[in-house]
Amino acid sequence: MDSFKKIDNVIKRHLKELRKPNVLTVRPGYKFTGGWITNKLAIVAIVNGKTDKMPVKSQVPPKVEGIATDVRETTTMEKIRYKDPERYASLMIAGRPEFRHPVFPFERDARTGKLLEGAEPYPSIRAGRQKPQLEYTIPQGYTLKPIKDKFSLICHASPDAGWPQLSEFLNVVKNKLTVGMYDFTSGHILKAFLTDFGNQKSLSLVLDHPALDQTADQSDEQTEAALKAKLGQRENFAWALERNDPMISEWIFPSAYHIKVAVRDEEAFWLSSGNFNNSNQPDIDPIKDPNGSATTAKKSDRDWHVIVNHPGLAKTFEAYLQNDLAIAKKYQSQSLIARRNALPKKITGKSPEKAKTPGIVPIQYFAPMEINNELMTIHPLLTPDKGDGNYVDNILQLIESADRSLYMQTQYVHVPQEGVDQPLWSLINAVKDKMHAGKDVRIILSEYEATKSYLELLQGAGWDMSAVRIQKGVHNKGIVVDSKIVALGSQNWSGDGVIRNRDASLIIEHQGAAQYFEEIFVHDWVNMASQSVDEK
Repeated sequence: MDSFKKIDNVIKRHLKELRKPNVLTVRPGYKFTGGWITNKLAIVAIVNGKTDKMPVKSQVPPKVEGIATDVRETTTMEKIRYKDPERYASLMIAGRPEFRHPVFPFERDARTGKLLEGAEPYPSIRAGRQKPQLEYTIPQGYTLKPIKDKFSLICHASPDAGWPQLSEFLNVVKNKLTVGMYDFTSGHILKAFLTDFGNQKSLSLVLDHPALDQTADQSDEQTEAALKAKLGQRENFAWALERNDPMISEWIFPSAYHIKVAVRDEEAFWLSSGNFNNSNQPDIDPIKDPNGSATTAKKSDRDWHVIVNHPGLAKTFEAYLQNDLAIAKKYQSQSLIARRNALPKKITGKSPEKAKTPGIVPIQYFAPMEINNELMTIHPLLTPDKGDGNYVDNILQLIESADRSLYMQTQYVHVPQEGVDQPLWSLINAVKDKMHAGKDVRIILSEYEATKSYLELLQGAGWDMSAVRIQKGVHNKGIVVDSKIVALGSQNWSGDGVIRNRDASLIIEHQGAAQYFEEIFVHDWVNMASQSVDEK
């Protein structure tokens, strides 16, 4: 940060030279070369479009007081920030968190020289953020302590075997299914629900509904309407108590009910990093039909899933989801539904990210691995719970335990501002310490428009960026330690993700399960990830 302060002083002294016609902002950062971050400090100039025909007098100087400049074209979100500040504010507050941009403490408007400020709610969205906050409560009589027992697991991943396994899980529901879900916009998954839930089967569902994913077949509202029409009184439903949702009158979770858990008949449960949407659960079976699945697999996300057969742990998740449902049902607001429908499309429409560019077809597809009635320890983690099930405390302990290797594949790591969200900082610093201790640390992150900015912040936080690679379509949130322990679930590494929102993960102490997911990780590290954030 001291280095950034020094560069900011240089920027202030030379604003006139940096104030070129198409320059929007300037800030301290790092130079990128060949699509990857270097250790070279730089003045980053964000420009509204690049061209090879720019007159010399309109070009940003290559150096200022000996400090290199790094000229970057605006991202979609940065363009929205300047063209439509109200929409930008709404997306930063209520949009999908993966598309949010970081706040740099020394970013300045090139025209005025003033420091940029964080997005403030406009009148059109302020009302929805003034609703009362409820205290988070847990169901009585249940514990999130680690369980050492005999478990049966089906470990699997997407796009390899996600939907075939989920489809079979849904198909064998005998009496009831209880679900907590962030996004349910897949047509083929909805069709399976409408087909499988005949006779007297019942469904309990707590559902968030974020900005539409680009692959959505229908909205979450349309999903709920179809389920209600089919199931009637056999459906027990509530919109999640997520602060930005106009359909609820009070809130518990600030930005997402981000959990992805389904409990079947209080006997087994499915837990995942992936939603009920097409990019996380593509309607393909690459194990049986690799050639026919290739086109869709190339556009699909990497997710890790597990099906756990254990009545005790299944009943625990059932209790938590039913508790979420019972509380949420008290604060559903029909009057607010009409107000949501009346909001401008720019507030409620799809996120503004570019259409997903195809990734790489996997070199190998991994068949599910079944573990039958074997002794292991599984630790359930729920956010925002404290105590035994607290995500940060237990994942921190897991990272600190790494003696040989630490492999993490996660959608993103959003570095907070200094002095904010200390629990997240503890995780970021723990990874840094393992890097500096010479352990085999490998991190795979996904690609987003703000990736360069977050890589700068991670390097500024002390991460060794030679241990980081980028893979298109990573939606996974998994960690493997010493080939012995695996953690998987839905917590993204942001302040809300690891501290405040509703998320769920498992730490599984079983060598077979850990090595299964490690093999997938290494496949991706070698074949699908690279040190480049430039479009291919």
